Amino acid sequence: MKCLSAVVAVASAATMFAAEMPASGHVDLPGEHTGHLQEVCRHGDNLYWMQTKVIYKTDLTGRVLAKRELEDHHAGADIRDGKLYVAVCRMQNKTGGKTLPNSRVQVSEFDLDTLEPLEQHVTDINDRSGSFCFLEDGTCLVGCLRHPELKPDQVRFHHLDKNFKLIKSYVLDNVTVRLGIEIIKRRGDFIYLFLYKGKGLCIKLDRNFHEVDRFESCPGNMGIFWDGAYVWRGVSHRVKEKQKLFTSALERAPDFDPPGAGKGKADNGKTLGRP
Repeated sequence: MKCLSAVVAVASAATMFAAEMPASGHVDLPGEHTGHLQEVCRHGDNLYWMQTKVIYKTDLTGRVLAKRELEDHHAGADIRDGKLYVAVCRMQNKTGGKTLPNSRVQVSEFDLDTLEPLEQHVTDINDRSGSFCFLEDGTCLVGCLRHPELKPDQVRFHHLDKNFKLIKSYVLDNVTVRLGIEIIKRRGDFIYLFLYKGKGLCIKLDRNFHEVDRFESCPGNMGIFWDGAYVWRGVSHRVKEKQKLFTSALERAPDFDPPGAGKGKADNGKTLGRP
């Protein structure tokens, strides 16, 4: 999973933004950080950076306006009704990246202006949250890191109602990637899943969660949003001689899936959903 400027209740990638991103095609998040970038969202004239255990609010040039330090691993996010919703993977760095019996899908919400924590939505789903986005009807999707019960070429996401109760879980087959679903984004009638594989893999779904396309060498697993004919992608780099520190930025690139471009090599009829 997500976070795009909206005047309606649910953010949409097609929404026009109030101001323009820098013409340079690059935005730095100031400083060096102990975790890498997980997600970047845009809402109007502001950017929201999920930097593992810190959330930053900046203007479009990267100037920090607010900062919130957190205890747990915060990743994919979306914006709705003046609030920032973030997928939380509790104890991620203390379990060796394993899904334990007490692991639960969790989404936390924050005030969009101050980043003040508001509420935690902890479900009874035994999984680790990695990505998040709202759908047009106010329900949401949570993408997860690979559960031990899944095969090496499977990943899973969950469809939750407006009260964060499970509607249905979906398994995506023939996806041999690291970790799981890192980012979920909604753009118009389509859902885009971004995963770790080589230089990046993106899987495009329709509104019924049927696969319609795949894009190889398509990075987006550290955040991505659309801006006209372009996409802005989050990136993080290790600081030389300080291997536990990272710098983060946004970089502009041409839209990898411009409207009307047609389908790729994916099977348009493949149904992903099953209980």
